[in-house]
Amino acid sequence: MVGAFPGREGACYGAAVLAPEGTVLRRLGGVRAGADPAAAAMEAALQALWAARSFGRRARVWIWPGEVAGWLARRVPVPERYVGWFVQVRALSHAFREVEFLPATAEEAHLARKVACGSEPGTEGAGSPPAELVRL
Repeated sequence: MVGAFPGREGACYGAAVLAPEGTVLRRLGGVRAGADPAAAAMEAALQALWAARSFGRRARVWIWPGEVAGWLARRVPVPERYVGWFVQVRALSHAFREVEFLPATAEEAHLARKVACGSEPGTEGAGSPPAELVRL
């Protein structure tokens, strides 16, 4: 699950790699200075797929903002300024047997926002891995 939101310094993003039963396997979050949420979501999707490679061969990626899921699923045309990110994410998706890009629900976006903008590393809940904050 991936989300990106406007922040003070650009766009903050958060991603959680989940097991099929819902257990959080890994959390990533950070700030993309000077970027808009769509660009940050594309980068977060790239990082989430990279992290998910060691957990399985099938991936379902829920993305906020939802328009990014439409681009990555090739349901709608990708704006020219995001083509570089699009190509990278689609290329990495070939490391999996199956990848599905879906728009995130409000609940999924809320979890991504907690990782991205609101939580200190390690405060996301007992027993869950801390977020790895990445400054770009």
